[in-house]
Amino acid sequence: MDIQEKLKLKLQFFAEESENENEEVENDVDEESESEQDEKTYTEEEFNKRLNDELSRRLKQKEKEKQDAVDEAKRLAKMNKDQIAEYEREQMEKELEQLRSEKQLNEMRSEARKMLSEAEVDSSDEVVDLVVTDTAEQTKSNVEAFSNAVKKAVSEAVKVNARQSPLTGGDSFNHSSKNKPQNLAEIARQKELLKINGGI
Repeated sequence: MDIQEKLKLKLQFFAEESENENEEVENDVDEESESEQDEKTYTEEEFNKRLNDELSRRLKQKEKEKQDAVDEAKRLAKMNKDQIAEYEREQMEKELEQLRSEKQLNEMRSEARKMLSEAEVDSSDEVVDLVVTDTAEQTKSNVEAFSNAVKKAVSEAVKVNARQSPLTGGDSFNHSSKNKPQNLAEIARQKELLKINGGI
């Protein structure tokens, strides 16, 4: 039953009941139920027609949804191929950039090794790794600073050794001929080191 039918108020229910009125109410209820049956009753043709119309409408809707899904899948497949191509391109660019930086670093290492050799400083791999950077200017300044520091340290070490080597076999006034050639050889070696390091 419909909610509106439930809410309809019949005044006769509130009045005093009489037999006549009860019969009329029963007649009204019977007529209402018959009219409801008339409204809900369809012929088989009408039912089939409505059913076929609804089925065809839903089939068309489903076909359209299916076609839209197929189109979307094609777009996604194409996008996936494009995305894969984009990813591969990015990976190749990264690899190319890495190879370029490695090549540049090797060139910097070679140039730093050459500069260290010209400055007569040890150019082992550890030293080269210490002075090489990403930029040529910074590498050059590192090589110059390192070679200057090495030269300064060597010259100071030579000076300290010259001061600390006491004469053996006597005091400073008594020089034996045995110690003199050894000291002269040592002095010559120290002068040679100073020349190499730019001290003289």
